Amino acid sequence: MIVAAMLGAVVLSSCSDLKSDLPEASTGSLKIHPDGWATAASANFHGDAIRQANWDMRGCRTCHGNNYTGGTVSVSCRTCHTDVLGPEHCNVCHGSTANSAPPRDLGRNTDPSFRGVGEHQIHVLGTVRAQAASCTDCHIYPSGSIYDTLHIDSNAGKAEVVLSRGLASRATIGVTPVPVYLEPSGSCSNTYCHGQFKNGNGTNPMFWNGGAAFSAACGSCHGDITKPTLAERALPKTAAQGGTHPNDLNCSNASCHGAVVNASLGFTNPSKHIDGRLNINGQDIGF
Repeated sequence: MIVAAMLGAVVLSSCSDLKSDLPEASTGSLKIHPDGWATAASANFHGDAIRQANWDMRGCRTCHGNNYTGGTVSVSCRTCHTDVLGPEHCNVCHGSTANSAPPRDLGRNTDPSFRGVGEHQIHVLGTVRAQAASCTDCHIYPSGSIYDTLHIDSNAGKAEVVLSRGLASRATIGVTPVPVYLEPSGSCSNTYCHGQFKNGNGTNPMFWNGGAAFSAACGSCHGDITKPTLAERALPKTAAQGGTHPNDLNCSNASCHGAVVNASLGFTNPSKHIDGRLNINGQDIGF
């Protein structure tokens, strides 16, 4: 009896101590993420948290599943991120639903004056003068995972510009470009796509953010931008200029480049311009 009374006293004492330490009842639901997690304008927006984590989303898989389809919490990230790779799709971090090239850049900038934006769209969409370029002409495309070391690394959110693998380094008719990208000025030079070919102006720097008026003008890649007429501006280097191109302004002549441009020097077939070949008399040459 004495032992039983002592045990009862211990139990009562223990229960009393525990009850006095209990927190007040909560009427709210359990929150894993802070308020504003899904709101882009919020200081708690999950995109900013992921950016601060160097764009590493793999921790999200712990709760939302390896494919972000719900996992143990039955909440799918793909409700909003509907592209094939879900939240790891290219345009989640840069670009838009139109394509994955900026704008937006990684800092959500959309103005071409920002280095991450620049002339991306002109390159990936093409123009009336040239077909579209591939992302791999300037960058190393991640293979197998977005977490490849040459895609997401410790380089402070800067994309590596590698011009030695694509169109910029295309060799034509005895000319082998050695392309150079200068990050401080945002310029590239000695590239095939901007004139490093026979009778071209490959040493002219081209500025990614439009740092010089001639960067996109006819005459900047071949010819002379200072000449008065379009035909004169477009004329590649002749013998008088140290080149070999005929001193003939009739570019659209059938025996010259008539399959590429018309008499007004408008491009009838932009896919045959800046394509690594020279189209003469309707034939592609110059590999």
